[in-house]
Amino acid sequence: MSLHQTEPQIRISKAIDFLTDADQEEVQLRERQAFRKAQRAFLGKITFTSNVFLPLTFLCRNKCTYCGYRRSSVSLGAEYVPKNKIKNLFERAKQSSISEVLITMGEKPELVHSEAKKWLNNHSYDSTVDYAFDIAELALKQGLLPHINAGVLSSEELQILKEVSASMGLMLENISSRLCMAKMPHAESPGKHPKIRLDTIKSAGRLSIPFTSGLLIGIGESPKEIVSSLYSLSSMHRKFQHIQEIIIQAFQPNEQSKMDYEHLVSIEYLKRVVILAKLILPEDISVQIPPNLIEGCEIDFMQAGISDWGGISPFTKDYINPHHPWPRIDELRRKVNHFGFELVERLPVYPQYINSKWLSSKVEDTIHRFHLCSKDGYRKR
Repeated sequence: MSLHQTEPQIRISKAIDFLTDADQEEVQLRERQAFRKAQRAFLGKITFTSNVFLPLTFLCRNKCTYCGYRRSSVSLGAEYVPKNKIKNLFERAKQSSISEVLITMGEKPELVHSEAKKWLNNHSYDSTVDYAFDIAELALKQGLLPHINAGVLSSEELQILKEVSASMGLMLENISSRLCMAKMPHAESPGKHPKIRLDTIKSAGRLSIPFTSGLLIGIGESPKEIVSSLYSLSSMHRKFQHIQEIIIQAFQPNEQSKMDYEHLVSIEYLKRVVILAKLILPEDISVQIPPNLIEGCEIDFMQAGISDWGGISPFTKDYINPHHPWPRIDELRRKVNHFGFELVERLPVYPQYINSKWLSSKVEDTIHRFHLCSKDGYRKR
């Protein structure tokens, strides 16, 4: 994919060199630029959502070598979560004044797993997406706003899920097709080809769906591929204005992943990626980093230009990185306040998207009927 030659604050060639060759003076200069850019857009606010993390199934058609989420069969705990258990989870979330339910699943497992297809057929569903729709609709009735991550989707599937989603997401991970070649992390993952993922993100833009994407760092990508990925997402947002946040997430190994600790990136390198993201992306896109993956370095990343911590759950774990518990909200607030910023709870849809262009009538009705939103567009308490 061809890249723009320049951006207002950093050239392509300089961006690539910045990740590996920049001296401390250069890093500090770019960090100040990123920080000021975040300040202009978010005015000293660092946001988060209070959520429940609901993985509908751990079965998946992709076999990414770094993945700690996927299970190969129901015998390993990959069965679909039944609706009665989900209802109990939603009731607990409602009692805890939670506003978001993060609905995840392995991508299209019914295409390769006979047990997935059998379960869906036995429960009168044609696909995992159909089950996700049903669960999201149930969430709305309980006053919870769904954020759905369902993998790559067609325009028709996106349109269906928009009716019951406050926002949706798909990690680009990286724009490099090289990572799909033999012996690379996406070699056995048809849904991880960048063109297919970009098509989903583009379709979401055409359908005016508030969207989250991001990069996965430490899976064998090069600095040039990181920069190319950021420019691709930037270009997509400039056309459709639908990307509300970009997640910068480092690979974390666990007993399920086939990659090991040799692929871990340093905090310093991850911080440089965050700085670049803030400089390259349009100002109104929030740069997010999961706080449970950078514990003890929160101030470093606030200085680098992040403005969001993402979803934090009081009682469900991070199923992507299960060995990294969520921080306590009061402790996170103390750190943000000590930095001189304000920790603000938001909805899974950012304030600028809370209108009828971006949200279905079902979602808008839930926001208003359950009084979830303040006048400023953030979470009402």
